[in-house]
Amino acid sequence: MDSNVIIWWSLRFFIDTLKHLPVSEILPLSKNGSCCVSTGTASENWVYCPEREITPEIVNDVVRFFGERDEAFMWPVYADSDSNSEILEGAGVTHAGDLTAMCLAPEKVSLRVQEGVTFEGVTSENAGVWAKTMWLGFGGEGDVPEEYCRFAGALACSRENVSLFATKCCGEYAGTFLVTHEPDVTGVYYFAVRQEFRRKGVAREMMTEICRLSAGKRIVLQATPTGAKFYRAFGFTELFRIPVYSTDSDIL
Repeated sequence: MDSNVIIWWSLRFFIDTLKHLPVSEILPLSKNGSCCVSTGTASENWVYCPEREITPEIVNDVVRFFGERDEAFMWPVYADSDSNSEILEGAGVTHAGDLTAMCLAPEKVSLRVQEGVTFEGVTSENAGVWAKTMWLGFGGEGDVPEEYCRFAGALACSRENVSLFATKCCGEYAGTFLVTHEPDVTGVYYFAVRQEFRRKGVAREMMTEICRLSAGKRIVLQATPTGAKFYRAFGFTELFRIPVYSTDSDIL
């Protein structure tokens, strides 16, 4: 399958996982799978709309759905449609930045192990630790909100082909990631390292572990602007950009 198609398929699989969490609320937007997914958190909410041309009616439904919940959301769209941006921005949904679709053939990576870095599978029992580490890794401050702990607990019990991991460095929780195990491809999400553990090889060990878990499959992800530099250095190939729209300009 073409890598570009795989990227969108993997993203759909991830959002479909969120749709089935007991903490989520859904608004179907069309018969072909378009929907809004509210996870009850401030930022882990998504719009999935595979149509290349978005209608004003769909945009109004999305704005109303999340507005009633006072929640921000991420809406990835195709980069080659100028009409989409006009319709979205006309409804107050602005361009928050771009994700970069990236792909890696793991057999090209030299696997190594750094002493002191270990990985812990996440279940409902330790989901709160994963949520706190993820929260801090993405720049959150103070205590992790309770809704993120509920969200993490639901994710940990979601599907057999979705796995959450917490990373430890010298006995302390340092990072998180989630992988989706799909046919011929592994999707990577919530890849985060706490500030105090950066530039110590932790991120590389986390990605090396993902390569090991992938067992020769292609690895795909949608990189944020801050993460893309690391992924390029690790060996990922950039495929295309994915504009993300939101009512929150800081969602990325």
